[in-house]
Amino acid sequence: MSLKLTMVKTESVPGLRWQLPSILLVTVLVSYFDRMNITYAIGKIGAEYGWTTKEIGQYGGLLMSMFYVGYGLANMLLSPLGAKFGPKKSLMVIIVLFSFFTVLSAPVAMIFTLFVAVRICLGLSEGIHFPMLNILIRNWFPIHERSRANSIWLLGLFLSMVLAPFLVVPIIEYLGWRNMFYILGLAGVIVSVPFIYLFVYNTPEEHPKLSREEYDYIRSGMEADDPPTDSIWSAYQSFFKKKAYWIAILAGISNNMVAFGLLSWLPTFFTEGKGIPFTSLTWATSIPYSLALVGIMLWSYVGDKTNKRAYLAGLGFLGAGLAAYFATTAASIYLAVAIFTVTIFIKVTYASNEFAIMQRIVPKQNLAAGVGFYNGFTMMLGGGLGPVIIGQVLAATGSYTSAILSITFLCAVGGLFMFILGRMIKY
Repeated sequence: MSLKLTMVKTESVPGLRWQLPSILLVTVLVSYFDRMNITYAIGKIGAEYGWTTKEIGQYGGLLMSMFYVGYGLANMLLSPLGAKFGPKKSLMVIIVLFSFFTVLSAPVAMIFTLFVAVRICLGLSEGIHFPMLNILIRNWFPIHERSRANSIWLLGLFLSMVLAPFLVVPIIEYLGWRNMFYILGLAGVIVSVPFIYLFVYNTPEEHPKLSREEYDYIRSGMEADDPPTDSIWSAYQSFFKKKAYWIAILAGISNNMVAFGLLSWLPTFFTEGKGIPFTSLTWATSIPYSLALVGIMLWSYVGDKTNKRAYLAGLGFLGAGLAAYFATTAASIYLAVAIFTVTIFIKVTYASNEFAIMQRIVPKQNLAAGVGFYNGFTMMLGGGLGPVIIGQVLAATGSYTSAILSITFLCAVGGLFMFILGRMIKY
């Protein structure tokens, strides 16, 4: 891919393009409520099944991980189809589908095999979500604004982690975990689909109210387009042959092991490992992610301004691993929550710049396939293995502290890969 840019204006041109990532934020918020609700319900579901702590680690980890198997396969196999269909239409279809499977979780949950199957289908439904968002950001934003543009829709991810305890925990507590699945599934369709239909356009050329000044500004900061590929295999070869792409994948696997291992088991660590009441999860699990809302905007700004996104993410990995060690071994629950807050604040240096790096490495015309394979492969291995690894450490040791401590090692590995990537792409 040619990295030569056309003339880029140094001043920022405000306008309609900044509305797009704000709309996409809503879709991410809804999708994350649907995928992570099980982390709050697993204790109640396990109680109905009569699971022991060891079985919660085994079966809970399986339910969490099966989502990522379906999610990863859809990313890798269906993203080119979604790009052909168009990101706007694709987003509306997948929102309807993953909302349906969220609702379906309620009646099938006590038949374990069916529950696992529904979790896989939920993952398949959400699979091409992020590749479609990447296409939209790549189409609408010049290269020097992409970390910030991506960080806006990524706020939905961390906002869900802040809001979920205040929304999901009370629903489970007062209405039951089955009603929680019904409510979140129906809300997803009602909230997200109208926003996509009314406000999202695939390209700047399609928007009826975009000014000529903003259109010229957007085009001035784009990479030169590469010639179109003549087959699906040629499209994959365009990024498979890049060493930087595979280093980014290794870093992404490490990141997802940390992020989703922590996301999946932090509520259980607090209730079972630290002994806090279930209702206290509203503050114990939301506070650590609250500062991430500030961090993702700060680190994306630093990434755009310094043009050192990979190095910044590497430092974040190392800092987060060190902080996780102190958080896990903290004697007080209040100190543990405070240090986990710092851990996640530092850790989002990676998320702030992750997709801007992908949008730099992968050719424009193959972005859906490139991001889809990256997101799917790293999520299936990292997101799938992270909760399982922590669950297996829990099952083997009976210690929630030992299980969460495995995150420190994974952070060190991720940091190493990002420093290597920084030397390769200079971005």
